[in-house]
Amino acid sequence: MTTALSVQRIGTVKRVASQATTKLAIKRPISLAAAMKMINLTSDNWSGAHPKISEALLRHCDGGATAYGASVLDRKIERTFNEVFERDVAVFFVGTGTAANALSMAYVNRAGGIIFAHRHAHLIEDECGAPEYFTGGARLVGVSGAEGRIEPEALEEAIQRYPPNPVSVHAGRPMAVSITQSTESGTLYSLAQIRRIANIAHSHGIPLHMDGARFANAVRNRGNKQRKLEKLLEK
Repeated sequence: MTTALSVQRIGTVKRVASQATTKLAIKRPISLAAAMKMINLTSDNWSGAHPKISEALLRHCDGGATAYGASVLDRKIERTFNEVFERDVAVFFVGTGTAANALSMAYVNRAGGIIFAHRHAHLIEDECGAPEYFTGGARLVGVSGAEGRIEPEALEEAIQRYPPNPVSVHAGRPMAVSITQSTESGTLYSLAQIRRIANIAHSHGIPLHMDGARFANAVRNRGNKQRKLEKLLEK
């Protein structure tokens, strides 16, 4: 536990187990008292909700509402998403990030599909086969890149290994590129970096998917308008 908390303290995550930063953290453990004062940034579901969120949940628990996504509150949330992204969007509520990723991949699925993501992406390492299961066997291909970000040149090279119209029926077919914002290493893609990856994906006729588990943090940190990011994801 002490080691894990130390890793969080210096701004890294478990993905950098072989890097010097983690080794430094292991050599400099922190006390339990100091650890108790720290904010755990592992995931938002490791911490309590903001008081405003708790108050809103309690407020909407009173009374009745239409179930299965048809309530007044559901419609209000959808309108809020439209305002945030400055266009009409479709909102599908799911219980977990893994469910969101797996169902997104199922939506763009194709026979013999290949999904490209960073080699340490949550999609590849932490979803227990859910994307493969819901796509009926799509293959996940890890792409290299420093600090959790896909390297554009490495992505191009990876896609080139799978021709769009293969002669053999046994060959895979590229179907999606997935990035995470913020990344599993706690870093951010800039708009320029996302644009490069989007251009590569779209040049091969495949969509770009964004795992947005920490999307709000990224937007807040970068000061970006959501619409600018969303436009880059359009097919």
